[in-house]
This record gives sequence, C-alpha cells and structure tokens, in this order.
Amino acid sequence: MPQILQSSHKDYIHDIAFDHYGRRIATASGDRTVKIWDLDENGEWTSSSEGGATEWKAHLGAVTSLSWGHPEFGQLLATSGSDGFAAIWEERAEGGSGIMGSSGSTEQSPGVSGATSTRWTERARLTDARKSLSCVKFAPRHLRLQLATVSADGMVRIYEAVDVMNLDQWLLKNSIKVEADSSTDLGVTCLDWCSGRFEPPTLVVGDSLGSVKVYRYSDVSRNWGLYLTLQSHTSPRRGVLDVAWAPDVGRSYHLISSCGRDELLLVHRLKKNTSSQDGNTNSASKTEGGLELDTCQQLDNSVDTWRVAWNVTGTVLASSGDSGVVKLWKSDFRGNWKCVSDIHGSLRDQASSMKFAP
Repeated sequence: MPQILQSSHKDYIHDIAFDHYGRRIATASGDRTVKIWDLDENGEWTSSSEGGATEWKAHLGAVTSLSWGHPEFGQLLATSGSDGFAAIWEERAEGGSGIMGSSGSTEQSPGVSGATSTRWTERARLTDARKSLSCVKFAPRHLRLQLATVSADGMVRIYEAVDVMNLDQWLLKNSIKVEADSSTDLGVTCLDWCSGRFEPPTLVVGDSLGSVKVYRYSDVSRNWGLYLTLQSHTSPRRGVLDVAWAPDVGRSYHLISSCGRDELLLVHRLKKNTSSQDGNTNSASKTEGGLELDTCQQLDNSVDTWRVAWNVTGTVLASSGDSGVVKLWKSDFRGNWKCVSDIHGSLRDQASSMKFAP
C-alpha cells in the first residue's frame, strides 16, 4: 500500500530524488528547505520528527533541484536555487545533538548508535551563474566527481572537485552557451547525463525555446560542442520542462525522453554508430561512440507532462503532470511505447479506480 508522507514543507515541493540504493529520499521545496527521509526496517519512510531524517534551510530562495552523488564519494547532495547558486552538502557523523549547520539552522539525524548523530554541512557554493538555477545533476561515477548546472542566463556549467577528499574546492571546467531565450527568466531549463561507460561525456539539454540538444565533450578540442538536435517542443507553446536519458545497459541504442509546454511526451531513439564520422565545424568529434537520431515517437498522452524518469534498466518510463497521476510506459516488441499502468496521486482516486476496475 502507498504511504503518504507528511512533508511539513510550507510551500510546493519542486524536486524529489532517491539516493543510489533507493533507501533515502531528498525533497526540495519553495520554502527554501531540503528534507531527507529514510526507509526503516519496517518499510516505512520516517521523517525528522520521527527520528529518521534531517531538514535544513539550504538556499535564500526556492530550492529548484537536487541530486545525490555516488556513495563512493560519501553522502553528498547538490542543490540549486532561485538565488543563483548551487550548494554541495555532505553528511557527517558527529557525537552529540543539536548541531548548528552552516546555514544557521539546527540539523540532527540519528546514526547507528544513540551517542552518534549526523548533520549535513555545506562544503561549497558555486556562484558563477548570473541568474537563477533550474537544475543540478551529478555526473555518472566513471566521470569522477563532476556535476552540471543550468541557469536562466542560458549557460550550462560543468564543475569538478579538485580533490575528492576535500570538497571545499570545485573547479569550473567548462561552460556551454545554449541559444535560449534568457529574457523570459527561464533560459536553460533541464539537463541529464549519458551514463554509458564507453561513451565520451555527453549531456542532453532542454531550454525555454523548446529545443532539445545533445552536447558532447571532445578530447581533441578539450571542449563541449553541439552534437545532435532532437525534435523540439515549440507548438502551440514552446519550452522544455524535463529531459531524462535512459541508463545504458548494453543496448545498441540510447533512449532520451522529453516533455514540454506543448503537451507532448516524446521518446527519442539514438542509434550507436561505432564507425568514424567527421562532424561539422561547430560539433564535437564523432569519431568515438558516434550517435545518430533513429526515431522519435510521440506517446499518447492526453494531459500535460511536467516530469519524466526512467527505471534502472531503461525499460520503463514514468511521467507525471497536472492530472495527479503517474503513468508508466513500456515498449512492445515492435518498439511502440504504450501506457501499461497508472498510479493515482491520492488514495481516494486509487481506491475508486480499483473499485470500478473490470
């Protein structure tokens, strides 16, 4: 049975993310706070009021996005905010209780014993953006400790920790100028990393003009360049709301999902091409792990879609929107995507649908 979490947030929740093992949840809210939930031995999600998580003020404005780092680097959380900066948070074990965090709030979470507690400490602030940040994402583990941010100023910025043992120092490695409509205060709206271990560092980016673009890093030029332009979200309303790159589990193709203000939910299929290709002068090198746009399928979705996400094998796509329903999509043997299940946001709606189901 589903469990309703009483979040105690005083504003809308803008983002929610599971950690690497799926046993912790982080929520980001417009009330400027971040909250952590833990899964106990009974399968229940517990909050700080019940002794299982922490909550703290993370930004001066709304927290727009968050991302968990790989546990190989410790318990790390990156957050972005409308105040124009990204923050790196690390959870540390410390004796005692009532520990004062760097944001000025009391942060406490029990550890493995009663004499030990943990707190989330701000290790670094990334303040290069000139406008609000829309999204932050840690890179896959094989790319070391890197993260990318997107901003309303039309820029994608890639950072890397100078020393994984000292998270106070982060280097701005590269910046990508995206042709986005920064006058709308939206600019670049979303991004996601390609998780393929045998692919060069690759990003998919969505912006307020409705463009969905793939950028790739070239070892030759030591810079990022535009690699592919996918079907856009421009009519009748333009703008991309979310993108998600399916995990690479050894398939001969990649899958990217995107949704936009045009009420379209798309799945882009990119075919892997191992042969050498010469890109144009404005593109990254295509000589290693080349990608070609194969197909783009529009899913039969009757409501606005705001967020999309893949399962760990990249075989099931989840979408959510204004209807309060999470839809699960799966491809048949012909490659056609169909809705195989839906999850209602309220217990009342779920009970109603189960009662009248044939």
